[in-house]
Amino acid sequence: MNNIELIKQVVKRLKKFSWLIALIAIAFGGLFYFLAKQGVPVYTSKSTVFPLNSSSDNNISGSAISNILGLSDAPKSFSGEASINIVELATSRRTREAVSNAKVPSMQNKTIAELLVDENNKHTGFMQNEKIVVDKKDTVKMVNIASNILRNTFTAKINKNGILELYYSNTNEEIVRVVSYVFIDKISDFYIDLKKKKAQIDYEFAVNKADSLLKVLNLLDEHAIKLDETTFFTNNELKRFSLPKINLDNDKQTVQSQYYYAVNNREAAAYKLQKETPIIEPLDKPEGPYDMDGKSTKLYAFIGLLLGTFIGIVVVSWKIISNYLSEELNKAIEKAAKPKEQPQVQPQPEIAKV
Repeated sequence: MNNIELIKQVVKRLKKFSWLIALIAIAFGGLFYFLAKQGVPVYTSKSTVFPLNSSSDNNISGSAISNILGLSDAPKSFSGEASINIVELATSRRTREAVSNAKVPSMQNKTIAELLVDENNKHTGFMQNEKIVVDKKDTVKMVNIASNILRNTFTAKINKNGILELYYSNTNEEIVRVVSYVFIDKISDFYIDLKKKKAQIDYEFAVNKADSLLKVLNLLDEHAIKLDETTFFTNNELKRFSLPKINLDNDKQTVQSQYYYAVNNREAAAYKLQKETPIIEPLDKPEGPYDMDGKSTKLYAFIGLLLGTFIGIVVVSWKIISNYLSEELNKAIEKAAKPKEQPQVQPQPEIAKV
């Protein structure tokens, strides 16, 4: 059988069993369509936030912003401005648990943990999510489960311009929107609390310092009064009577200058406490339309038809092709098994003797 005969027999057999090829192609197309339908579309939101400065008097330094955004190494000691890598904060368990505990009034006042578990259980089955069985009254376990779900679906990063980018994915567009906003709020609230706590500590320290210096001034005044009362009829030109008064006046001037400085610090701390504002603000809000990642049923069905057609052609024509290959293999074996014929040596003509 030569190549032309092979092609003729294959074409003839394909025509004869074209119905079988069509059935195999339809079967694979339906299988791939079913697999595509099992996949659930996932929506992803993108939101960006950036750090805000406070008033000009209480400006955050550039190095502090870099520390907050994770663009440079944080201070090695606790003596500097309180700062934390904002990416680590956004993806931390503390933030995830706070988000999971938040209630959504627009969605039957359910917590985000309940919404995530319910949405997960809506899409269970072949090639989908595993069903989560949990008692909703057990809030601690609900929050832990929701925190693990958020860990796999929420990411944060800093782009080259120093802007914080937040990405969240879910199969429900409304949940994507709600959770994204709650993440922004929780991150912002943490920094607001952090700054207010720092300002409150500074204010309390300034108040206590001013009060303690005022007490010292009152004690010095009382001592001066007693000194005047006990040295009323003495000679003030004598060193033993004049030096204590001079030293007392010097001490009072020193403490008084410190007191004025402490009062100024107290007023500045009170002003700072009143002027604390959120440190981050959203640039791009997590509103739709969102990026959708899902399997196209038409594309999968078309791929299944092509693959089924190819497999059907191979199945139908395999008998002819295998026979052709067997014949060619046998011919090659027979040709290799034949002994090679020795070439006949022609007798040399004798040279006549002279």
